[in-house]
Amino acid sequence: MINSQAAVTMLDPLASEIVAALRYFRGVCHRREVIEYIQAARRRAGERIAEDFPDAIIGAFEQWVGQDADDPRPFRLPFGPGSHRWALAPAAL
Repeated sequence: MINSQAAVTMLDPLASEIVAALRYFRGVCHRREVIEYIQAARRRAGERIAEDFPDAIIGAFEQWVGQDADDPRPFRLPFGPGSHRWALAPAAL
């Protein structure tokens, strides 16, 4: 039997990296730590990091942030709009 409530979401690669970073930090942390984690991983892979890369990470998060508990998107702002604390939605954990 197929669960009609299940949703499959295809994330862009940068959003997937945010998911991985937030999972590393047990689902929630400050966005600065997420950005530093992703940049460090890319540097270890030999990539050169552009100066505006943090803005791209923030943009990817904002594209996929949910507005309420019923929103299927994978990210949340646990302390509300304007917060720099990022979190995974329960479905993304």
